[in-house]
Amino acid sequence: MKMPFCTLIVSIMMALGIMSHANADDASWNAEDLKEVIRAYFEASGRTLPPDARIGPLDDRMKISACSVKPDVQPRSTYSSSLDVSCASPKSWSFTLRVDGVDTPATATVPRSVTAGGPIKQWSIVVPRLALAAGTILRSDMLEERLTSQPPGGALMRGVQEAVGLRLISALQPGNVLTTRNVARAPTIMKGEAVKLVAEGDGFSISATGRAEEDGFEGDLVSVRNIRSGIILSGRVAQSGTVIIR
Repeated sequence: MKMPFCTLIVSIMMALGIMSHANADDASWNAEDLKEVIRAYFEASGRTLPPDARIGPLDDRMKISACSVKPDVQPRSTYSSSLDVSCASPKSWSFTLRVDGVDTPATATVPRSVTAGGPIKQWSIVVPRLALAAGTILRSDMLEERLTSQPPGGALMRGVQEAVGLRLISALQPGNVLTTRNVARAPTIMKGEAVKLVAEGDGFSISATGRAEEDGFEGDLVSVRNIRSGIILSGRVAQSGTVIIR
């Protein structure tokens, strides 16, 4: 019996592997896959997340395109408690996630000054690798440590890790010395970040996943969007990035 022409073509394409890419594109990840990406990021940096560490908020029912390359993970706020996770291929996506329940890493101490080659005195400084605008949340790949024989003055940063997650309050050019006068603490939640919404009342508490519409420190009243309904609400920023809706 002769095989239908269209079936024959599909069989040939499958045999040649032409359709394998399409099938790969259909692969999906869920919330647990994203959590594994975060755990791998911490392990690669020499830190293991404790079993009770919370990553999210994430909807356990979510489905996203499986990433065919290693996802990029970058710290977004103070001490890496907030992370940007993104994928470039085969379909681009990005999430901003918070990690709660992990200890703050110890800051590596870099001497303010060192002696090299006898009487020559050198200072260890932190400088940007590229031009940075005011408002930038500092990441480790934006900065580097250098030695200088010129007294820099000011309140020096003790190392790159001390600066990660802080926000610039003034623009800096490559090579400019970064001091504590150039930075400020990052907000508790930042615009675009996924947050946990909690509505409380007499005898009840309801939670949902939302997205911050603006930056906010603990205690601030901010606008947030319920991701499922799309409705914009107002709430008070609480600890760990939770927003209390009343």
